[in-house]
Amino acid sequence: MYRVLIADDESIIREGLKKIISWDSLGFEVIGTASDGRDAYRKINALRPDLCIIDIRMPGLDGLELISKIKKQNPDVKIIILTGYPEFGYAQKAVDLGVETFLLKPIDPVILEEKVKEIFVELEQERNLKYMLGKSIELSKERLIYQIVKGNLEKVPVEEINRIYNFQFPWKSYQIALLRFNDLNNVKNLDSVAMEIGKALEPSGYSFYVEDMVGILFKDFLCHYHKRELTSIKNLLKSRYGADFTVYIGKKVSQLEEIRDSFDSAMYLVKNKFWGGRKDIVIYPEKRRETKLEEEIEENEIIERIERAIECLDTNSLQEALELKLASCLTREGSEDQIRLSYLNIYLNVIHYFSSNYSGFKENSNDYLNEEVLNQFYKKESLLELNKFTEDSLFFVMEKFAEMSGKSLIFKVLEYIDSNYYTDLKLQDISQKFGYNSCYFGKLFKKSVGESFNTYLSKVRINKAKEFLLQDMKVLEVAEKVGYKDADYFIQKFKEHTGQTPKSFKEEMMSSF
Repeated sequence: MYRVLIADDESIIREGLKKIISWDSLGFEVIGTASDGRDAYRKINALRPDLCIIDIRMPGLDGLELISKIKKQNPDVKIIILTGYPEFGYAQKAVDLGVETFLLKPIDPVILEEKVKEIFVELEQERNLKYMLGKSIELSKERLIYQIVKGNLEKVPVEEINRIYNFQFPWKSYQIALLRFNDLNNVKNLDSVAMEIGKALEPSGYSFYVEDMVGILFKDFLCHYHKRELTSIKNLLKSRYGADFTVYIGKKVSQLEEIRDSFDSAMYLVKNKFWGGRKDIVIYPEKRRETKLEEEIEENEIIERIERAIECLDTNSLQEALELKLASCLTREGSEDQIRLSYLNIYLNVIHYFSSNYSGFKENSNDYLNEEVLNQFYKKESLLELNKFTEDSLFFVMEKFAEMSGKSLIFKVLEYIDSNYYTDLKLQDISQKFGYNSCYFGKLFKKSVGESFNTYLSKVRINKAKEFLLQDMKVLEVAEKVGYKDADYFIQKFKEHTGQTPKSFKEEMMSSF
């Protein structure tokens, strides 16, 4: 039962309020009355009621002053104001002080009962909240994180969690990682392992354990930085326990209430190894925000996008189409066989389109449709590997199409290098400019040109340097002109390619004229 105190300077009203409604049936008991403000203040401090019914005009201590004092000492107490003066000013001050409701005399029993019922619900919710918070205080930090991830502490105020555990919520983003050990025989106590991982990560991440795994709640996950942290932890545990594990990282979310979504997506990767493969760290792919993302993108549309991308030599659009395909697979969660067939279907349709519309493709169809290529669609061990293989295969088709149509992308790249050799050219920058994956571009460049990007760039620069040296320019001036800020490094590269220093080359060539 919740406790009620009634304060009014009229005895008839005090007695009437005790009988006007059935307090017991509403979950309350009247524990005392007071005839003036000072008496009320003393009794409220002594009896600690949950609900106070206070007349706004009383001798000794004004009702509003009394409420102010009460709320400072016990902000959780509920208050109903009674008054025969319905001025707005009183009502506004009472609301500002945290009063639950404002009733005019004479009191309508029906209205009072409704208000008391509402206050009962509020008190019950707060009681449950305090219980949950009390239980959370008993939890270790690891177990509390688990309760948050499972959505069991949604009603606990974030401010209280921060006060006790100093998590400093809210964060910019939240992301769950699950560490699944390859051999649990080497891990005797997951709880202690979780604590050890937590100490290594805080404050960028907090650990917990779930089932037979260790989980991590990452704060503002940065792929490259935190992957290095995870690799360090992996090496530490391997040396200490002989335990190896795979990390499954769920999708990034922006709200604390959405952490369960990140956890569920990480669990999805754990339970569907085809979606992750045998990598050390598997990350749930982010879906691209495209115009039709919220709708299901049909396979025919993806095929058409790929065909247009290849005809326009648009590598970015080709990659985007396959990212949409990847996102679609994760959303629909089809079977492994269905997904393999769908990727093969996309590839075969693209080959059929170009073979039907471009004679050069039909003549060289064995390059694209041999048994070795087709078997790869069934040999790839994960969705990500399958998607990457399809992307590489279609990039190969694009390059062949460029050659047949006289628009070789590599030729364009070489032209660009020849025109910009003196700038700070890097493989990653050029691959990005021409819409290539940098890893794929490096392999494609070497295959097409016969040497690596860096070797080719050095040759171009040294050949240009020879021309400038023969124009009687100084070595330092030539180094800067061909893109070398360090003259000593330029001399070293020049000697590697010609067997001579720039100075000896210049002297030898000048003497022959």
